[in-house]
Amino acid sequence: MTYVTPCPKGFIVTLTESRAREPRRRVSHHPCRTALAAALLLATLGATSPPPPSLLIATPTFLMYAEGDHRQPAVAGGRAAGYHVLSTLADGSALVGYDDDLFTAVESVTPALEARRVKTFPRGTTFFPGNDGFLAYDGASQLLRRYDARGTLIGSPVLPSGITSALGVGDSIVVLGAGRLQVYDRGGRMRRVAAIEGNALAALPDSRFAVNDVRDGEVRAYTTELEQTATLRYVGLPARTIASAPDGALAVLAGTPSCVTSDAEVDVFTDLHAQPVARIHTGITAPLALAVGPGYVYIANGSCQRDQDGSISIFTREGTSAGTMQNIGTPTSILPFRLSP
Repeated sequence: MTYVTPCPKGFIVTLTESRAREPRRRVSHHPCRTALAAALLLATLGATSPPPPSLLIATPTFLMYAEGDHRQPAVAGGRAAGYHVLSTLADGSALVGYDDDLFTAVESVTPALEARRVKTFPRGTTFFPGNDGFLAYDGASQLLRRYDARGTLIGSPVLPSGITSALGVGDSIVVLGAGRLQVYDRGGRMRRVAAIEGNALAALPDSRFAVNDVRDGEVRAYTTELEQTATLRYVGLPARTIASAPDGALAVLAGTPSCVTSDAEVDVFTDLHAQPVARIHTGITAPLALAVGPGYVYIANGSCQRDQDGSISIFTREGTSAGTMQNIGTPTSILPFRLSP
């Protein structure tokens, strides 16, 4: 199979698949700079500043790696669609899901931009992030299963009572849905349950996780025993979604975003028992995704005008604007991602 990047004006980048037993496809490192003009307006950075912002960006029709003014889009075939970035693995690779005509698939993308198919599933399967793996929910059977980074089944499937979001945490599976927060063990047994009207989960270090409780207006941190370890209370400015970094930094999008008059903000916490280290009030118009990386916070916005691409507002974790990524399609999910040296 050949991956072809959707570069207009005759610029094509191909990802070729070898015929070896373990298929590997390498993305060309020649960017479509002319075909996909970039506008990343970076603030002046000192010698000790973090590397340039870099992301995997999923859109309905293609996947893209973006770093500085470099854009490298790719597709998994002419009929592939619905791309979704899941999580970063311990080796720096990323897991990506997408739909094809006959199946839904998960692939891994290495820091060398080599892609390998991990596993295929029936159409309609929904994927969620896990720790060094992923979760797959089969809507037909209503079973949620956990897989490692190689696509090997881990433990027994679970049958949650409704599912809005799910996350692999330590040896457990955490599920939000039907007004409940449920924790299942490796054997598929529900060990803990709490009444929470939540809409988002985010992984934290030490087998902990954060949940956004939209009913009580709180963002809480829990262990898999549902021991509450921290609470962030939002009164009058509802928290809408959350995102975390591997080091435990947490970003909370709150308020009401708008292309005209917005009171939205993104609060960045490095200590959940202290005040945020940054409060970001700009660059939040029509947010579709939120992400936190080692050096930056990313806010993916849809376009405020019809028939135009979205954009990604970038800030340092201290709240300083680092520019805006444009010409990226319509981002639906984003993942901080860095190439190998």
